[in-house]
Amino acid sequence: MNIEERVDWFVAQCKERGVKITPQRVAIYRELTATNEHPSAENIYNKIKSYYPNVSLTTIYRTLETFEHLGLISVVNTLSNAARYDANLAPHTHVVCVVCKRISDIYDLDLNAVDFATDTEYEVLGYDLLLKGICPECRQKRTQ
Repeated sequence: MNIEERVDWFVAQCKERGVKITPQRVAIYRELTATNEHPSAENIYNKIKSYYPNVSLTTIYRTLETFEHLGLISVVNTLSNAARYDANLAPHTHVVCVVCKRISDIYDLDLNAVDFATDTEYEVLGYDLLLKGICPECRQKRTQ
């Protein structure tokens, strides 16, 4: 899906769930869906305030929390204090660089083959997997 199709999907999901659609909410979602960089709330705020100067960082945080609660985005837990956000809901895993904190998507892992059945009585609803490593750029800097 391209960005406009993803924004249209988002608007339809909001309507279906009875969530008010505001220009700021659409802008926040558009910023999330337009990048693969898994931005923080502060990153999104810095981009949006250029064309919505009255938007507050608190609004960004609340909106992202609402989107996550509705299942429209996911939060990527990283090695740093700032949460990072992802509008890509397709099944994938994340790898984070322990040096620069860059997050990349991985689609190649065959986690569907993993048997999630356990000796517990839990109903498994999903999983989050975060791989840690050193990105190619940081590895190259270390060898110079």
